[in-house]
Amino acid sequence: MTSIDILWIILACIGSYLLGSIPFPVLLGRLIKGMDIRERNTKNPGGFNAVRSFGLAIGLPILFLEFLKGTVAIVLIDKIFALDHFVAGDGSNFAHTFMCILGPALCVLGHNYNIWLNFNGGQGLGVFMGTLFYVNPLILTIYLFLFVFMVGLAKMNSRIVGTIVVILCIIPGVLLSLIPPWVSISLFWKISNIVSIFPTQGLLIASMDIALLIKLFHNIVIGSNIGQGNVLETRE
Repeated sequence: MTSIDILWIILACIGSYLLGSIPFPVLLGRLIKGMDIRERNTKNPGGFNAVRSFGLAIGLPILFLEFLKGTVAIVLIDKIFALDHFVAGDGSNFAHTFMCILGPALCVLGHNYNIWLNFNGGQGLGVFMGTLFYVNPLILTIYLFLFVFMVGLAKMNSRIVGTIVVILCIIPGVLLSLIPPWVSISLFWKISNIVSIFPTQGLLIASMDIALLIKLFHNIVIGSNIGQGNVLETRE
């Protein structure tokens, strides 16, 4: 790997984070409605809270833009790092594999820990879904089906369900052999004549899961601390 390749990787990492950090709900909420979404409903500066706070007519386009951040990030990574410049003599492409795994996670972290919002942000599910839409729409369909089934029919808590389902998506990510024709993320290991696994696709989803779980646990800790503070204030 050359110094130019390393520079490209560094720029792609920074670009993925900054793309994820574009605060569409905050910017458009102020521009169109004159409201700060961080003071509405869940106070979460994300696409789903935009739908709750601003209604479908404004909230859905904002949610789509959040979704699009994940799609644009992985499209640029997939296409740029698939160029012949990054392909080694033996046909391998470390830079492409590395950035396909790391880039989407950085985009999620940019959304969740937004540099323009004092490192506050949303939950990252819109970016997660936007990435899956490009990488493998079938996995996105599985995610949405499980989420709707568990929340709508099983009446489970949506936040708990979201966490469970994003983790479960690693399984089809590793095993699902139906790779869209527009994607260059096609590395697979043949285990037997019947079974093959797709580590890059699985690790890509796993890296986003880690970024999502970091935010979830962060929120749990903050909520716990706030609760303890309220208890102390009550006792005083």
